[in-house]
Order: sequence, then structure tokens, then C-alpha cells
Amino acid sequence: MTTDAAPERVGMHVLLIDGSPTGGGRTGAALAAVGAAAAKRGARVELVALGDHQIGGIERAVAQLADADAIAFGSPVYRATAAAPLKQLIDVIPRTNGEDWDSPLAGKAVGIVHTGASLHHFLASNVLRDVLAGFFAAHVLPPGLYVPREGFGEGAALLGPYADQAHQLGSALVELAEVLRTNAVLRSLRPQA
Repeated sequence: MTTDAAPERVGMHVLLIDGSPTGGGRTGAALAAVGAAAAKRGARVELVALGDHQIGGIERAVAQLADADAIAFGSPVYRATAAAPLKQLIDVIPRTNGEDWDSPLAGKAVGIVHTGASLHHFLASNVLRDVLAGFFAAHVLPPGLYVPREGFGEGAALLGPYADQAHQLGSALVELAEVLRTNAVLRSLRPQA
């Protein structure tokens, strides 16, 4: 059993990607809760908001994927799918490196954070999970985090089981990234040609 009093993970970098068109809001709050748990486990946490067109959010995210040890992809769910900025990012993430099949997500710890109006759209995470694991060869943590509107309290704070799930996801991202650092076989998985 792990505790919150984990040693600092030297150089551990967790990248949070907010795929909301406007940034912040409930998706940002859910990602912040995941990031707080990762930081508590000793990781350096960084957030990139894809909706921030002033600083080129998508280009910035792509540039930082290779250096991240773990990534949490967050997005509100509209009509049972992720928001456009996250879909745009997925479309431009490289899947080859010259002649080799490779990706900055290959062999890395990845988590999914979705927010939505109700629980009716929580299965939208399955589509993103399939793309991240199957197409990019990332190690996607189950089950992810889906927070409906009623999962937020005052000031967009996560309530009860949603706060617990965010904490578990952030902690698990760091732990899985640590395992992947020491396991060459799991780290070597690459997208299928």
C-alpha cells in the first residue's frame, strides 16, 4: 500500500493538458486535483491549456510531450466526445520518427480526465482511451476520471468520490511512470505499423 508521504521523484514531470476551448473551469479544476496528488508524490507538475491561442497551446503541448514522464489529458465532453482542442491535439501528435513507428506518448503513463453535464456521457472516455493505448502505445490508467456537474461544489472543488478518484489518478500516474522508468520492456512498446 502506498502513502501520501512518498519521496521526491527526481526529474519526474507530469504534464496536464486542458483540452477545454476556454481553459480553466470545471475541467481545469479536475486536472488541478489530479496534479495536486501528483505533486504530493514528488512530481513536478505543469499545465498546458489548449484553448489559450495567445501562446499556441496545441504547439506548446506537442513540444512538451516528449519530455513528460506522465500525461493527463482533460476535456469537457460535448455530445459524447471530447472538445475540439483536444481532438486537434490528438490529430497532430506525431506517430512516426523518420522511418520508425514512434510517438511521444509511446510507453508512457497516461490518464484521462473528462467533465460533463451528466453521467450519460462517461463512456466518451473509452474512445480516447482506445486511441491513446491502441494508436499511440501509451499505458492508459483505468478507469480515468469523469466528473459530472453535480461532482463539483463551491468554487469548482471536487466533491466526495470524485476528489478521491482524482487523488488516486494523480498518485497512480506518478507510480506508473516510476515503474516504466525501470522497465525497459514496458517502456519499449511502440505503435503498430
